[in-house]
Amino acid sequence: MKNGFRQSMAWLHTWTGLVLGWVLFAIFATGTSAYFKEEISQWMTPELQLQAVTNQQAALVALSSMQKLAPDAKSWYITLPDQRQQSINAYWRTDKGYDNANLNPQTGEKIAARDTRGGEFFYRFHFELFGFPVLIGRIIVGIAAMLMFMALITGVITHKKIIIDFFTFRPRKGQRSWLDFHNVTSVLSLPFFIMITYTGLAIFFYIYMPWGLVAKYGNERNQFFDDINRSAAIPEATGKTAKMLAFEQLLAQADQALQGQNIARIEMNAPNDQAATVSFVPAVETTLNVRVPAIQMNATNGELLSSGISPSAMAVATGTVYGLHLAHVADWPMRWLLFGSGILGCCMIGSGMVLWTVKRRMQQHKTGKLHVGHYLVERFNVAAIVGLPTAMAGYFVSNRLIDAQLVGRADLEIKVFFIVWIGLLIHALLRPWVRAWKEQLFIAGLIFAAVPLINGIVTPHASLLTTVINQQWRLAGFDLTMLVFATLFWVMLGYLMKNQTQVMAKMQHKIEQRAQARQQAAALKMAKAVLAKEESEI
Repeated sequence: MKNGFRQSMAWLHTWTGLVLGWVLFAIFATGTSAYFKEEISQWMTPELQLQAVTNQQAALVALSSMQKLAPDAKSWYITLPDQRQQSINAYWRTDKGYDNANLNPQTGEKIAARDTRGGEFFYRFHFELFGFPVLIGRIIVGIAAMLMFMALITGVITHKKIIIDFFTFRPRKGQRSWLDFHNVTSVLSLPFFIMITYTGLAIFFYIYMPWGLVAKYGNERNQFFDDINRSAAIPEATGKTAKMLAFEQLLAQADQALQGQNIARIEMNAPNDQAATVSFVPAVETTLNVRVPAIQMNATNGELLSSGISPSAMAVATGTVYGLHLAHVADWPMRWLLFGSGILGCCMIGSGMVLWTVKRRMQQHKTGKLHVGHYLVERFNVAAIVGLPTAMAGYFVSNRLIDAQLVGRADLEIKVFFIVWIGLLIHALLRPWVRAWKEQLFIAGLIFAAVPLINGIVTPHASLLTTVINQQWRLAGFDLTMLVFATLFWVMLGYLMKNQTQVMAKMQHKIEQRAQARQQAAALKMAKAVLAKEESEI
């Protein structure tokens, strides 16, 4: 640390932010969208706009429907409707694998909804990097999160005037403006950045730092997950058919054991078997801990196997960390606040990467040398900061344009996402730097604006006008958010076009001033040399 502690921290802050900056931006962008995962999925499945029913009614309909759909399945997994989703999601396991269906909570009938990953795609992308093996993806994300955490700490140390910097913004000052913007977005949601990065790492601690797990459990690592869930042992199926208790009776006992709490999920193991068991997972509505133990009963005689009380300390700790990261108990104002904080995180990461290139572009103008690395970083920045959101909008557009009955359309939607993203990366590599920014900002605004337009044409019953009239604010909010993002990208384009000439003129003026100063210094040095030579001859 020959340059001092703060200078060393500044160097570390710069390079930890740059090494995996593009990965971090993708994690933040897709992870931020996951705050509205259910709402995105709801918009992407317009066939699932249904009327609400009571929790007990939905549970009874779900169990009765599964008895008709899959009486011989090895297990049932049922997710009941709540405030953020309207259909019953049912999965069941057979000898041939898994099957699933969306059920109408009023009638129990299957709903022919289009095949799509919805918001789940972005949610899983943000911690698994779709396309990588699951473990490899999570390790890469973990490394990126560790670097992010390091960048946050070193950034606080580096900015000794962090409070003053927060209230300082100097527009149209080139590099200085980017630094001010980076500082403001960093400080504004700093507690959120630290919380979301730390909890993201803590959720998968057993992957990144497994030594404590090994020391406690040895080779019996599955015992860790049993301790987290604190569930009763599930008996093996006997293969002997047995009649289960009436579902009304099972639900009445569950309601008594849950003390009136709503049921979020129902898991039935070995239905219609002598060893049949049913688990009722309560809806977590007032606590940060998402790992609330389930009520488990023998499905044939109603015997209580697990009362769902006294969760282990391990379950409370991991469930609370997980709940903090997901913000599952957040109400609508808090959810929008967290969404806004995630957008600020994207701005912080993006402005930091652009600041790095702006600094080196100044140096490049001085020397007149083109560096291939700098060229690539500039273009990758465009493809990450503008290209990724545009690809996300393309994913939404494809949901409406691809035939709803097409087999395998969910994978095709994901392919469209990557095709758009890769196409914009190629565009950025081939175009001049400033033109790449302008053209992709225009394209981004165009595609985001096209989302509600195409939605209104293809699915008029779910158009923005219809959803506003019917007060379906979740669906209307999605379309309005798309229009807001389209406006933001076009505002950025307008700002860039308006100020480009002025900024470039200032940069050129500074470069000329420095060149003139160097010439004057060289002339003065030469004059001194001549004078010294004349004095020596005398």
